[in-house]
Amino acid sequence: MSQFKNKNILVTGASSGIGLAMAKDFAKRGANLILTARSTDKLEKLAEELATHGTKTHVFTEDISVPNSAKKLYNQIKEAGLDVDILVNNAGYGRWGTFDECPVDDYENMIQLNVTTLTELSYFFLQDMELKGSGGIINVASVAAFYPIPYSAVYAATKAYVLSLSEALNFEYSRKGIHVLAVCPGATESKFVQVATTSSERLQKRMSKMQDTSSDVAVQSAEDCSKEALDAYENGKIFIITGKSNRNLHTMSRFFSRKTILDWVGRRFKKISG
Repeated sequence: MSQFKNKNILVTGASSGIGLAMAKDFAKRGANLILTARSTDKLEKLAEELATHGTKTHVFTEDISVPNSAKKLYNQIKEAGLDVDILVNNAGYGRWGTFDECPVDDYENMIQLNVTTLTELSYFFLQDMELKGSGGIINVASVAAFYPIPYSAVYAATKAYVLSLSEALNFEYSRKGIHVLAVCPGATESKFVQVATTSSERLQKRMSKMQDTSSDVAVQSAEDCSKEALDAYENGKIFIITGKSNRNLHTMSRFFSRKTILDWVGRRFKKISG
């Protein structure tokens, strides 16, 4: 029997990509879902789909990239009489381009979503889990958490924070019956590239011309990423790099200096950023 059966699981950013795949995967494993994102229509459509399979689903539309949104969402869930057994901090986004190409307020929103809101949601729900003596958190980081990424510097830094926080929290709370897992996907089928180039018309034009810039990179489906992540949680892992090619790359990188890795990654992303 799955560890997720009959558990109430809160998934942020559940309207698309990995969050959407996870919501469906949790449902197949017998969980009840609490879904949040900015798109009410997409969430309600997903809730209707899950309901046809007998999954209990609650929808909370919220933009958690703004300050104080974590507390607002937490209060709404508590006022609805819902108890969260597992929190999935999936919502997040990145940007590509030179450091000064992205507006500073966009970086502020990114840090708010990727770091601050994730931290606050973890803080609020961990207190409830500690009182129960059980629970869990799944934080979606990235393989970028392991390396500095020129031309995506702030995004990579936020994901390094997520990985570090997750491992530390697992050490603190595992003895209290709470399991924290960091999921580190690589290239995954999603709207990441579209979102990552939003603030740069130059990059959007460049990406449209490049056709298949990442033809040498294995792109994992969101469904496969979700399966690996949820299996890793059930197997008690602390972090998981999803995708065999990503794991192999990480293993090989351990034989090189940070300078060598930075040079390689920098040249690679330079080709994208132009």
